[in-house]
Amino acid sequence: AYPEYSRVVTRDGAYVVEDPAIARRHRMAIGTIVSDAHITVQYLRGARLGSVEESFIARLKPGDRFIFAGKPLEFVRVRDMKAWVRRASSVRGAIPRWMGSRLPLSGELAAALRARLEEAHRGVFRGPEMEAVRPVLEIQARWSRIPAADELLIERVRTREGHHLFFFPFEGRLVHEGLAALFAYRISRLRPISFTLAANDYGFELLSPDPAPLEEALSGDLLSPQALVADVPASLNAAEMARRQFREIARVAGLVFPGYPHAGKTARQLQASSGLFFDVFQRYDPQNLLLSQAHREVLERQLESSRLGRTLERLSASRVVVTEPRRTPPFAFPLLVDRTRQSVSSESLADRVRRMQLALERAAG
Repeated sequence: AYPEYSRVVTRDGAYVVEDPAIARRHRMAIGTIVSDAHITVQYLRGARLGSVEESFIARLKPGDRFIFAGKPLEFVRVRDMKAWVRRASSVRGAIPRWMGSRLPLSGELAAALRARLEEAHRGVFRGPEMEAVRPVLEIQARWSRIPAADELLIERVRTREGHHLFFFPFEGRLVHEGLAALFAYRISRLRPISFTLAANDYGFELLSPDPAPLEEALSGDLLSPQALVADVPASLNAAEMARRQFREIARVAGLVFPGYPHAGKTARQLQASSGLFFDVFQRYDPQNLLLSQAHREVLERQLESSRLGRTLERLSASRVVVTEPRRTPPFAFPLLVDRTRQSVSSESLADRVRRMQLALERAAG
């Protein structure tokens, strides 16, 4: 009934491709490298604001807020490679970041970083690099703490923006983005609360208008590696992420044809075709191997669930140290800058960062 998908026939005990067009398409697909598509961000009844990578939009659920083009936005839905948004009343939200600018810490490099911090915790600064950052680390130790290798440092700070929780697992940006969403989800199950998230290679921030029930969460399952497979998809829009990931799988598998070099199909056309396959498999063949691969790749490649589980095992066995510094310590300063980057102001980012830096330097003496 569908000759295009009847690709291989059995002849004399061997599998043979009879249609030369199918063989030609297969040869063209060998070595396919699929990049992230761009999604247009547009008001429901208004102008386009720009474009952002699909990997960011795919994580959002309806009602989530983010900052884009200097404007606070509320995500409504994604359709036909367009993210439809409306203006949000709150000025807090996630900040898009292009994947090409990120080179997260590997597990080995993260372990080496924690080992150096362990030495600094004991007052040992080996090498010119550690001597160069020694003044900053000494301020960190004076205002808060330098965590040992078997400690998880949590800093609780209150500012005009709200109540900040800074966590420092030192595991790399991708793991911290997953941990931030996971911790926000687990804390919100204890009490209705809204968080603004930020992450870098050293830690992540949960910012809320009201104090978060940190002690109650720590005594519960906040650091538990149990139920990770269920909690991670619940904390993010894993179903839509799998749907988007399936486009890459369908293209490599030959279910959708991206077109010839002189007449390629758009990402919108490819998403429509692969989305139809995804819906059919979800409804009529939920055990399909390609469908399982899409969900598995979302967990492993985009959310790093294996490394996330290993990190939670390490953190649950670590000693939790909670400090309440009177001002923002050096470890937390880059997280504040990362969130400040997208807010609207008449000052340039460099001027604002310099002003914040001078205030901290005066406080440090």
